[in-house]
Amino acid sequence: MYGFEAISHHNGWAMAIAGALIVMAGLSVLSFIISQLHRVVELIEGRGKKKLGRIPPEVDTAREAPQAAPLDADELKTRYAPLAEELGGTFKLTHLYEIAGAHDMPHIHLSIRSLRAAGVLVPEADGVFKWQQ
Repeated sequence: MYGFEAISHHNGWAMAIAGALIVMAGLSVLSFIISQLHRVVELIEGRGKKKLGRIPPEVDTAREAPQAAPLDADELKTRYAPLAEELGGTFKLTHLYEIAGAHDMPHIHLSIRSLRAAGVLVPEADGVFKWQQ
């Protein structure tokens, strides 16, 4: 006896289906265990406890709130005037960003955009600007 007749006679179809179902069930259980493994590791390490009422140590509570970006062109002009003197007559806008960042100016991009919109920073060439007095 050979072929499909032998498979049918010895319950081969039922064994093939049962084998496929066992493999699928095993893979499903394995994927569930892997997806929940981080919880088991937290439980073993003792980090699974919730810390209520405590501030995490990496949070710096003494840090000041960021200052609001001044949108007034005159105020921005007075803040950025020393930087313009440091840069000279004409300068690249990237240098202004670098110096403003080094001096911890708040909201550099918004401030420089406001200065350009107000006509305080006037473009001369590609990336080169001058300070309008």
